Amino acid sequence: MKNYLFLSAVGMMMLAACSNDDTVPLEGSGSGEAGPEIVLSINSGGGGMGVRGSRPVNSSEAANNVTAVQLYIYNEAGTDVTSTALSTGTQNPVVWTAGPSDSAVPGDNPNPSHKASQTVKLNKLSPDGIYTVVAYGYNNVADYTISGGGNGNDAFTATPVVTPLTTEAELFAGKATFTVSNGNIQTGTSVEVELHRHVAGLLGYFKNIPILYPNPNAAGVPTLVAFVRVYAPSSSSALTFPSTLTMNGTSGTVAKTKVLEVNLVTYITDYTSQTLAVAGDLTKNFIIPAGTSPVTVENSVLTGRFLVPFAKVAGSPTFIVQLEDVTGAVLKSWDVVNNALGVGTKEYDVQRNYFYSLGQKYKASSTDGGTPGPGTTGDDDNPINLSQETVITVTVNDAWDTIYNLGIE
Repeated sequence: MKNYLFLSAVGMMMLAACSNDDTVPLEGSGSGEAGPEIVLSINSGGGGMGVRGSRPVNSSEAANNVTAVQLYIYNEAGTDVTSTALSTGTQNPVVWTAGPSDSAVPGDNPNPSHKASQTVKLNKLSPDGIYTVVAYGYNNVADYTISGGGNGNDAFTATPVVTPLTTEAELFAGKATFTVSNGNIQTGTSVEVELHRHVAGLLGYFKNIPILYPNPNAAGVPTLVAFVRVYAPSSSSALTFPSTLTMNGTSGTVAKTKVLEVNLVTYITDYTSQTLAVAGDLTKNFIIPAGTSPVTVENSVLTGRFLVPFAKVAGSPTFIVQLEDVTGAVLKSWDVVNNALGVGTKEYDVQRNYFYSLGQKYKASSTDGGTPGPGTTGDDDNPINLSQETVITVTVNDAWDTIYNLGIE
């Protein structure tokens, strides 16, 4: 999704109040002499992006669960004037009260019903000149440590608090400039600050997982499958924002990194009884009831996460899917291909605001993509079949800037 922060003269706010968006003035925004105003707008359908902070990645649908937006305002000299620019009583970070917005399925762009707005009032600004505003939004301030931003030209760095990096939440940001004349935003102008998601998303949706698989490390002896894991050849420990770069990860490390895991021993409630009953039959797959929250098809597993963007590694597939036994020994491995970048392409950067989908799931609450007529619209759930697949392909979902449907081979 795209998040918008609008700056305009007070007169322009009269027009904004007449739009289809709900505009919610913040309490304590002051009632003195009229000054400029900032309208924060989060549009979970606009631009094909959906942003929800601190949400589980269990589909590629777009929605908004933002709780706060942090503002930084700099004058023409690059000095941080945020504290004097914001009207008395205005909190910073701004408490988001206009959302969450309704969810949006991939391709639902633009859709005004997915937009919510609220107004932040500024004091008269002095001196006149060109100002810069930077904004970033999140759900939980504890997800990242933020540094930088000391002046108007200083980039910010967000470092995930949890290490190893397994629980990154969404963070999105943007900036814009505006001209101040006589203390107000120049009459007849408006400025849009478009906040883009600065992390990537990864979904793993698999079905028909074999109970046994020949162990290549033990002369092909049938061995119990205990894990489905996805690995990457590198990782980044932080990201920069607001960034126009598609690969904004920093402090990269080239090393095999686990990015997704399904522990079948705990995921499947009767794992032990199923494994005892298999009696060496290599054709048997795990029986898994259809999920209810999120809703999944029978005999499938679902997992996902956000990723700090990272660079490709020459000679190494960007993602590998593995079946492993309880000790972590690899029983079966598939390279993940991205045919959208060329048939059989295995090496590619993981970029911000891109969603990498191993298996298709558009809506967390249904298996038909949220549309009537299952099987007729192309948006039904389609987990990767691990008992048959020889090629796994990644999909890039259009609910984000780009969604890749990945494949394996």
